[in-house]
Amino acid sequence: MTHELRIERLFDAPPEVVFDAFVDPDAQQELYAGDPGWTLDEFETDLRVGGTQVAVMRQEGHEPDRETRLFTEVDRPHRLCFRHSMAVGDWGRTIETEMTITFEDQDGKTLLTMVQTGFETEKDRDDFLGGWPSYLDSLQRVVSARHAENERGAAQ
Repeated sequence: MTHELRIERLFDAPPEVVFDAFVDPDAQQELYAGDPGWTLDEFETDLRVGGTQVAVMRQEGHEPDRETRLFTEVDRPHRLCFRHSMAVGDWGRTIETEMTITFEDQDGKTLLTMVQTGFETEKDRDDFLGGWPSYLDSLQRVVSARHAENERGAAQ
């Protein structure tokens, strides 16, 4: 038996803005290191089916974590699917899962739905459930700033 994690978040911006912020290399420092004490040591991405994204992040006083995403579907701005591999330094092991993220237009806003499947234990799932909200909080900050900038540009 495997366990599933599902998170939904409504963003006050169209799907194109949310999708682009999620995958933009320039936004990753804030997304991965948005919480105090975290740094993004390494990041590279190849956003295409078969491409990978690798991020190495570290919390002060802890071993680094290495996240690898192997993209299996890239449908801008609607859907992003990838095999997710998270080597957690402090745990000394890697968690392998599948991730599907959808970006659904809801009257100019975006309902982002993350479904992560394949957790072998409830504890692993719950540990990830503890981390994703802060990542999405950081995404919210990036999206809000970009959406406000787009609105200002459209008004000029």
